[in-house]
Amino acid sequence: MVEAIVETLGKQALLYSQLLVLAKQKTPLLVKNEVEQLNAIMQKEKKLLKQVEELEQLRMQLSGQFFSSLGLLRYRGGRLIEMIRIVASAQDKQKLTELHSELTELLGELQNVNELNQQLIEQSLKFIDYSIDLMVEDPNEDMTYQHPLSPGYGNARNGLFDTRG
Repeated sequence: MVEAIVETLGKQALLYSQLLVLAKQKTPLLVKNEVEQLNAIMQKEKKLLKQVEELEQLRMQLSGQFFSSLGLLRYRGGRLIEMIRIVASAQDKQKLTELHSELTELLGELQNVNELNQQLIEQSLKFIDYSIDLMVEDPNEDMTYQHPLSPGYGNARNGLFDTRG
C-alpha cells in the first residue's frame, strides 16, 4: 500500500516540477506581452493541472485505505506528515519524508513564481486601465477654472461619443 502512495507522490512531484517550469516560462512572456505564447503555456498547464487533480484524488483514496487498514478511520485522506509518523518501515519513512520535502519545496517555489506572475498581470491591467483613461479623458477637463454660475458649467461630455441621439 505504501509503495502505491510513494509512486503517486513521485508522479505528483514530477507534475509540479513541470508546472514550475511552465510558470517560470510565463514570467518573461508576461513582461513582453506575448499573448499567443502565454495561451499555449496555459493550455499545457491546464492539462497538467487535470492530471494533478486526478493524482491527488488517487493519493487521498490510497491514504484513506492505508489508514483504514490500520483501523485509523479519523485519518481518512490524511496528510502525508501523519502517514510518516505512523509508517513502521524505516525505508518507507525515509521515502515519504524525502517526497514530503520535495513536494513542499516545489509547491513553495511554484507559489512564489505564480505570485510574481499575478503581480505582473495586475500591473499590466493597471497600465491598460490607465491608458484607456488617457484616451477617453476629455482634454479640456480640469485644465482651466470655470465659474460654477457661468453658462455651460457641468455640461462636459464623459467620453468620445455623444449618446444623446
